[in-house]
This record gives sequence, structure tokens and C-alpha cells, in this order.
Amino acid sequence: MCIDGGPGGFTISGRKFSGHDNAILLRNVSNVTVSGNTFKNLSGSTGYAAVHVKNSSGIVIRKNTFSGLRNGGNMHGVYLVQTSRSSITSNKFSSITGDPVRIRDGSRNNTVSGNTFTKSGQYALFSEWGRLEKGETCGRGNVFKSNKYGTGYSGKRLPLIRWGGKGGGSTGLRLTWNNCRKASIVNKGGNSKL
Repeated sequence: MCIDGGPGGFTISGRKFSGHDNAILLRNVSNVTVSGNTFKNLSGSTGYAAVHVKNSSGIVIRKNTFSGLRNGGNMHGVYLVQTSRSSITSNKFSSITGDPVRIRDGSRNNTVSGNTFTKSGQYALFSEWGRLEKGETCGRGNVFKSNKYGTGYSGKRLPLIRWGGKGGGSTGLRLTWNNCRKASIVNKGGNSKL
């Protein structure tokens, strides 16, 4: 499902997405709610995330179930690019090869809270990565708080947050973190291990 532009102010709810490369792509929209959906067994070489949001604001992603999201490129549950003032709340993330929540290129003032993460993530539960060497910018004001978490996809514990990532993958550069002047994601506490 791809929505590019339009008046916004609508809800996508009660749907089941399974067996595809991706599920929802939102671009250039505001005030959209994605609630009560199931995203299961998504994969494919072109799949970035179950819910991929670009150049948008006021997106609410709540009470969804994300499970079995896998591909060689490490598919994410939610991927926000140039997106602000959005919330990812009360969702369940499990068996996801990529980081369950990832932001990129100036995403700011987004909150990840009240979620449950199990066997998900390669680098962190909530991460920021970008092509900083190509002019993409660091985000700011993003918050991770009051979540429950288990291990990463490999079965090992992961950091809760990582920010300022660049390099790795097809960039030809070594993957490094904390490449922004200030932390773009802050852990506000209240998180608990499962």
C-alpha cells in the first residue's frame, strides 16, 4: 500500500499484511494513524520495512504486531525518513532481522514508548543511520522510553539505542556510530527486560 501526498487525517486499521516485500509506504502526508494491523512474514530484497514513512509528520503507529520480518538487507519494523512529531507506541515487535525502529535523515521529535521487543534487531532496538557523507543530516529530539525488551535477532543483548550511524552495507565505508554532534536519540528510562 503506497500513499503519496493527499489531505492526511486518516487511519489504516485492522489489516493483515503477509508474504510481500513491504506493507505500507507513506510519503508526504501528515496526521495518519496506523493501528491494530498485523505485519507478518514480510521479506524480499527490496523490503526496507513493514511501515516505511518518508517526509511526513504526525504519524501515529500503535497497537500493531510486527513478526517474521526478514531479508538480507535487515528489514526494519518501522523506518522513518525525514519524519517528525510521530509516535510508535504499544506495538509488539518479534523476529525482525533489522532494527525494529530506525530513523534517517533529519527525523526529529519522534517517540518510541510502551512497545515490546523480542528477538529483534541487529544493532539496536531504536537506531539512526544515514548517508552523512552524502549530505544527509542528523536527527534531534527523538525519545526511547518505557519499553519492554528481550534479545536481538541473533539471541544476544543489544543496545537500546544507537544514533549517528554511517557506513556499512553497500557504502564501502566501515560502519561507525555517534557521528552526530549531539545525541539524536535519547533513552528517557522506564525500560525493562523481559
